[in-house]
Amino acid sequence: MNKKNANRILLETESGYDLISEKFSQTRKHFWRGLELIKDYTHDGDNVLDYGCGNGRLLELVGDKDIQYYGADVSQELINWAQKKYVGPNIKFSKLDPIQSTLAFEDNFFNTIYSIAVFHHFPSKKYRTDIARQLYRLTADGGHVIVTVWYLWQRNYFKNISRVWIQKLKGETELDWNDCMISFTDNEGKKFERFHHAFTKRELRRLFSNAGFKIERCSIPDGRNILLVGRKG
Repeated sequence: MNKKNANRILLETESGYDLISEKFSQTRKHFWRGLELIKDYTHDGDNVLDYGCGNGRLLELVGDKDIQYYGADVSQELINWAQKKYVGPNIKFSKLDPIQSTLAFEDNFFNTIYSIAVFHHFPSKKYRTDIARQLYRLTADGGHVIVTVWYLWQRNYFKNISRVWIQKLKGETELDWNDCMISFTDNEGKKFERFHHAFTKRELRRLFSNAGFKIERCSIPDGRNILLVGRKG
């Protein structure tokens, strides 16, 4: 996928999350059941980055620990919801530029980086690679990255993926193989399409291994999400 189309999709993702911010925050108040184990990678005294923090619900898991929490997201509306609910001297939220592939944090700063349900929204292999390398740069030696992406290779979504395969064969789409569009409903009840990339475990493992992480786990613990845990050093 060329950069122009990738940037368009990234900007559409930003606006899409703004459109569903209220509904998202009302229906996703708590963390997904089956992924609670990821809290064990955060310890007292850690600097923690929640990359793609949404409405800040990761704090439902790790907020009882003595940490410095940094939440970052492309959606200003979701950040607004997060800032209303989660307040404290050790909690900071910031807005990301959706088409910027560099992150304004110091090298080796974070003991733990979480990226929950984010990478499947990234168009183009290059953009995904750039962000994975940024997360490696920000991770402290001995620190962990914890990533989840939706497992889309199931009946509910396979038709979306196969539709793009057919369009690719006909030369009718700018999307890449295993990309797809999935319908969502905004705050006012209107339908719109949102970009997703259908990762396999092998692809996700390779992405973060090539970025420099040693992969400690890559599995589908709840049947809905691929969970990857990588360690630096």
